[in-house]
Amino acid sequence: MNAHPKHLVGFSVLLMLLGLQACTTVNVDIPTLQAELPQQFDSVAPRPLDGDQADTSRWWQTLNDPVLSEFIEEGLRNNTDVRVALARIKEARAYLGVAESAYYPTVDAQMGADRSRQTGTMPPQSMGLISSPLPVPMPSSSLNPNTGMPLGNTTAAGLNATWEVDVFGARHSDAEMVHQLVLGAQEQKHGAQLLVASDIATHYFEARGAERRLEVLQRGVDVAKRLNKYAEGRFKAGQTNASEVDRALLQVDFTQAQVEPLRALLASHVRRIAVLMGRPPQGLQSLPAQPASARLPPSLPSVLPSDVLERRPDVRGAARKLRSQAAKLGSAKAELMPKFYIGFGGLAGRFHPDNQDGSNFSTQMLGIGVRLPIFDAGRIRSNIAANQAQLEGLAAQYEQSVLTALEDVENAYTAQRAFEVRHELVLRAATLARRVADHKNSLFVSGQDLLQPALEAEATALQRADDAVQSETSRSLYTVLLYKALGGGWSSSKDEMAAPSMKTAK
Repeated sequence: MNAHPKHLVGFSVLLMLLGLQACTTVNVDIPTLQAELPQQFDSVAPRPLDGDQADTSRWWQTLNDPVLSEFIEEGLRNNTDVRVALARIKEARAYLGVAESAYYPTVDAQMGADRSRQTGTMPPQSMGLISSPLPVPMPSSSLNPNTGMPLGNTTAAGLNATWEVDVFGARHSDAEMVHQLVLGAQEQKHGAQLLVASDIATHYFEARGAERRLEVLQRGVDVAKRLNKYAEGRFKAGQTNASEVDRALLQVDFTQAQVEPLRALLASHVRRIAVLMGRPPQGLQSLPAQPASARLPPSLPSVLPSDVLERRPDVRGAARKLRSQAAKLGSAKAELMPKFYIGFGGLAGRFHPDNQDGSNFSTQMLGIGVRLPIFDAGRIRSNIAANQAQLEGLAAQYEQSVLTALEDVENAYTAQRAFEVRHELVLRAATLARRVADHKNSLFVSGQDLLQPALEAEATALQRADDAVQSETSRSLYTVLLYKALGGGWSSSKDEMAAPSMKTAK
């Protein structure tokens, strides 16, 4: 059986459109990153070229504190910010499905029935039984040129399919735009996880610091009470005056007055940890005992600037926005190009006049169409210009996120090292102050010195011990801040985390 020439022409045009869809797209280059990236951080020892990349994923496990690790893991599962980010990922993926649906034909099934009469001669293809672009031809036997179409019933069912052949990549650009938004939503989840982990660790170390400060204060209260007892004994023995007793009692009251505010501070940190874990504030009454193995990592991770850009969720998220806008610009440029359509329709039914035999009818249609914008008063080009400007603005925002990330890491390294040095000096001062206070206490108890020097030495030792605890807390907090600046874990695949190709925009 030989194919009809008209059929061969239609089939050839269809194959040509499919081939164009497979190979023709509108390309958009991304603006160049203007800032020059450093090879090393100033505050970090140079890493050998063949050295292993620092692994900061699950960084809290390097602290050897099972209590903290358990809190963070629970927070990553139940924190409301993380759950909101997960919901946004689901939303973005659903929109991606909407965008990708444009790749495929749209098929509609229709059916209907009516009862009608028409007088006069019925023009060809004038009956619209259902909402179909296809005609419903009527058999000639049912028509009377004098009376028109008799009263009767008509039923029909049809199938319509339309497909825009994405020759210039407009629909693919739309899908790529949404795909990048999906990846950006994943980076928002990573950012939420990073914030939850660092916030829990921050409040955990603050709470542990408050616990140790309370222990220091309690020791100070015990020493002040002991000195007060000795002062009362010496007063009764006539070896001192009443002012010495009052001075000792004053030290007791002053030290005790600092206890309740610290307890309130400790309780607020514990409640905050509970909320960050997704519990009610009352869900955590106190912290479990801290394991003896808990410690800060002996050495800081050594990273390169390129490592930071691969790990930071905010930098990767800014890159996703940039790529999404580039795809949106490609879709806008494709609006200048012609659009090609393929359509197919089929309809079958039966017409049954009241006083005549019924008859069946059917029709099929295969069509190819094109739409080319001729005049739109500059709407398309203005839209292209607006999207180009948005692309340039997002490129600047991406560059700003890169510079901010590098600044954060440099500052975090510098601060962490500074507090390491400070802690060593404060700890030495606290040890010396305690030695002096113990000596002064011994002199007072043995009657070789007055109470005043002993009280002053004890107050100094108490203050230096409190400084040491706060210094240790600050050292822990800045270690957390460093890991936060590095981006923590949750690294995506290499394809997902790659920075955008930085080329000059056309």
